[in-house]
Amino acid sequence: MALRPYKMRLADLNRLRKILVIVVESGGGMLIDRLRLRYLLPLRYRIAHLFKGRAIEEHPIQVEGAQPILSPPALRTLLERLGPTFIKLGQILSMRADLVGETLSQELSKLQSHAPPFSYEEARKILREEWGASPEERFKSFEEKPVAAASLAQVHRAFLEDGTEVAVKIQRPGIQKIITQDIHILFFLAGLAERFLPELRLYRPTQVVKEFADWTLRELDFRAEGRNAERFRYIFRDNPDITIPKVFWDRTTERVLTASFSHGVKVTDLDRIETFGGDRKRLAAIGVSAFFQQFFVAGFFHADPHPGNFFAMPDGRLCLHDFGMVGYLDEASRRELLSCLISFVNKDIEGFTRHLLHLATIDEESDLPGFQRDIAGILSEFFFTEHPPSVTWAFFRVINRGARSGIRFPADLALFGKALATTEGMGTKLYPEFDFNKELEPYVMGALKDQFSPTKMFQKLQADLLDHVGFLASLPEEIRHALAKIEKGEIGVKIDTQEIQGMKREFDRQNDLRILGMVLTAVVLATFGLLHLEGKESLWGIPFSTLGIVISAILLISFLTRLRKGPDA
Repeated sequence: MALRPYKMRLADLNRLRKILVIVVESGGGMLIDRLRLRYLLPLRYRIAHLFKGRAIEEHPIQVEGAQPILSPPALRTLLERLGPTFIKLGQILSMRADLVGETLSQELSKLQSHAPPFSYEEARKILREEWGASPEERFKSFEEKPVAAASLAQVHRAFLEDGTEVAVKIQRPGIQKIITQDIHILFFLAGLAERFLPELRLYRPTQVVKEFADWTLRELDFRAEGRNAERFRYIFRDNPDITIPKVFWDRTTERVLTASFSHGVKVTDLDRIETFGGDRKRLAAIGVSAFFQQFFVAGFFHADPHPGNFFAMPDGRLCLHDFGMVGYLDEASRRELLSCLISFVNKDIEGFTRHLLHLATIDEESDLPGFQRDIAGILSEFFFTEHPPSVTWAFFRVINRGARSGIRFPADLALFGKALATTEGMGTKLYPEFDFNKELEPYVMGALKDQFSPTKMFQKLQADLLDHVGFLASLPEEIRHALAKIEKGEIGVKIDTQEIQGMKREFDRQNDLRILGMVLTAVVLATFGLLHLEGKESLWGIPFSTLGIVISAILLISFLTRLRKGPDA
């Protein structure tokens, strides 16, 4: 659904007026004044403002610098009063401490999306609209009372004809219309904030609303959540400690999701975990494993990892739930993050700073030296104290300092920091002696070794070989074309022709070396790979490792000899 910034439909006006009334009643009258919106309030509120001034608004207002803002508790209460869209917005902002600061982030993390359940008659109507059949026709049995209810949906337990127990997630009636309308209003308010609240421009309110809209509208399509769950099942297919509910696609639509029912308990419910004899230390370690596999192996991760979405199962496994919000990290970002963590292990402040800045957006208004000083101060406390804080604390603090210095990081990186903190928090809750730094280190070093493993390098070569060969094959022609343009005067460079010819011969020679090196390397790796697949570990009685060292030495000597020769040799 396309939503245009700053535009608000006439039909949204009544909803906007209701929002403004709630803001005034919550103590945000000064905010409305600064946004030039008091004229939209009902007459009685405008009259009351004239007679009472701002006295009724003083209690929940804090003054930060010279700018009046709602205090974090008042803002959280306000978002709860405004309804599901604003609760969801607050929950997402709680993950972006780099934008809203640590204090507000912690306060917004208290937002709960619990809501009264809607009636079974409404649920039954939605199921019939989605399936063309009643729940009695599609299930052996269907419980009318939901087992859980939230602001966007509620969950009913049911049984299939073969006795399989399932959870049926049904979207709340009319919620799509409500959220779409509120998003239009949020775009309108974000535009006013950028215009009239200069201190917020640095945080790009319209971009924040756009990201929120993208996430939330995707979350309203339960088919997308089902596809995400299937992808997680694939990611963890070889991990016996992780389980993901199975999606039943013949009973899943845009507004209904049917998946296998989990009989676990929240990882923070320590008493019930103790009841079925769960190993809390082991569960904490499984959480770190799941975190690392998502971020550094798959690059596809659960973006809402609060304890309610992680269940401890009676058989000792960890079950992940609710895949409406997910994030992505491409291979280049994963390498940079891995390099950051390796720098933590090696206590390398400059290395960490360099790799982190590779992920950042920096412009002429960014205070890069100030940010670098902040990083050095935070990491010095981490590296050189007797009892250093966790890697989570250090990373979270560093990312949060970026906004103050005008340095922006991708939203997925901020979500990575939040997931890092949540994973450590759950681990500490499960097992108070849990040492996240110690648990994470072997995964980091293992991932580093994996980057240079023969299997990984061979796979990379297979994927990129044709690109490299195509580039190298076209390089001589591109050089000749460029030289021809220079000789014809089509490129404004004046240089001696004899020098050009010498450069050309040197380019050709170096290009021949590159092609020869690529071909030799490809042949060696392909040969060893094929022999390995055939089950052979040696050739002529000589181990592959020895052959590899000998061939590498011969190639190295050959290349050094060729490189020492001049272009006229």
